Amino acid sequence: MEQFTIQVKGSSSEPYEITFIKDNDNLTALCTCPAGSFGNLCKHRVAILDGKSAAVLEEDKNKVSRAVEWLAGSDVERALLALRKLEAMPDATTDALAAAKRKLARAMNT
Repeated sequence: MEQFTIQVKGSSSEPYEITFIKDNDNLTALCTCPAGSFGNLCKHRVAILDGKSAAVLEEDKNKVSRAVEWLAGSDVERALLALRKLEAMPDATTDALAAAKRKLARAMNT
């Protein structure tokens, strides 16, 4: 098992910390923001897994590519791709999108 953390700027005066844990094909991504602390999907983790580093503190920017590498072949990648597919469908229902977001949050939290 391997792990590392990334600090991101958020709405709080203190940065949030995202911990990525890789155990075989399982990827866990935990965030200390309010949404992440309650086990919900948060924009911080998704942004990093999308390869975006705008909110990442300067000293952690090089870690974003590592998180993206760990995403490949994981349960989180499958859940994220399912959500992206639904988001691209013009007729996707709010309920279906909410279910896909919950599934992605569960994948990241286990």
